[in-house]
Amino acid sequence: MACEQSNSGEASGNMWLFISRLLRSNSLNDQGQDMEASQVERGRKASIVPQKKSKTYLYRYCQIFLAEFIATAFLMVMVCLGCLKLNSDTIPPLQSSLASGFAVATLVQMFGHISDCHMNPAVTALFFSLGKIDIITSMIYVFAELTGSTAGYGILWALTPTDIKDLNPGHCETVVHSSLNSMTAAAIELIISSMLMFMICACLDQRNTHKQDSVPIKFGLTIATVGLCAGNLTGASMNPARSFGPALWHTQWANHWIYWVSPIIAGFFIPKVYQYFFQKDLTVKSIN
Repeated sequence: MACEQSNSGEASGNMWLFISRLLRSNSLNDQGQDMEASQVERGRKASIVPQKKSKTYLYRYCQIFLAEFIATAFLMVMVCLGCLKLNSDTIPPLQSSLASGFAVATLVQMFGHISDCHMNPAVTALFFSLGKIDIITSMIYVFAELTGSTAGYGILWALTPTDIKDLNPGHCETVVHSSLNSMTAAAIELIISSMLMFMICACLDQRNTHKQDSVPIKFGLTIATVGLCAGNLTGASMNPARSFGPALWHTQWANHWIYWVSPIIAGFFIPKVYQYFFQKDLTVKSIN
């Protein structure tokens, strides 16, 4: 009986010894796997060459200015080329509207991830109204947009031959139709600018996250649609910078205030309307 107890105790001890060794072996294996995974992760990180990024405000301001300047200059070149007559034939509205829409869609894809590609002081007013940018950043945006518009149209006009200039008096200016008074034109610009601002607010809406359609396409189609509807009435500017460059080069300021007041009012107030009635947390999602 004592022998059986002794054998039983010895067997029990051997079993516990086997279990402890097994657990220790598993623990070592786990530690080895963890160390191997850690080494792989360190190797992966070491293979990534860190990019030098300045975190200063000055660098960010310069980045915004350069992107907005180039984008707005390109915008003026493409939009105004789309309405440049090479002979006595009239430019069809479809051509200029599609040129504007495709130009905006292209540039948003090129610069949207850098500066959100406003190219429009009214859009800058919208982002400021939503609290996405501060007053200093807003001023840099507007300055870049106006100088970009001036430079872009100036380069295009300087490269245009004299005989083609003669066929295009007041080229690319946004003018009010002779049948409209200034207040009616201002109301039309306010309505179409509001449509553009509502579209931007919809792109910023968190509920639009699951939508897979492209933001540049949304912009382009909106610009083209509005241009087809109101281009013959007011030029469908919706953008003070777009109207500023040609007006400056041609020194034509008749009714120019319309192309500032109406879009800017829409830029400030439409996002507040959208926030109040449709989406409280509109500032959560970035446009890109």
